[in-house]
Amino acid sequence: MRRYFSFAAISLVAAQAAYAQTALVEAAPPIDTLYFVVRDGIVMTTQGHTMVIDYNEDGTFVGELSGSAFEGTYRLDGARLCATSSLAASETCIAYPEGMTSGDTFDAVSPALGGVRIHIRTPEENRAASAAAQAGN
Repeated sequence: MRRYFSFAAISLVAAQAAYAQTALVEAAPPIDTLYFVVRDGIVMTTQGHTMVIDYNEDGTFVGELSGSAFEGTYRLDGARLCATSSLAASETCIAYPEGMTSGDTFDAVSPALGGVRIHIRTPEENRAASAAAQAGN
């Protein structure tokens, strides 16, 4: 009987250790800032260029840079948004600060682009852009 309990205890500890290792591999839950980034999109400015990026809940995004459209995929990992796009095949991750919301502008560092300025668009900005696009059609 004692052997059975010892075996069960060892099995339980091994299962917990395996689960802990698996949990470390999984992405950390995204910070609140990234909720607003995905919901409202961003305007990223770097090296004199401006990119407008809209994120979809399915892990894809579309953007525009100097009148040219691009697209890609993204994933959220804690404070980082990691993306692969038609502009750059390798994944790039940018760490976002906590506590940002729609309308906030802040500086961040992109491994591919260096210093970037990010503005999280507001719902009002998105409505105005949509109306302007419809008026242009």
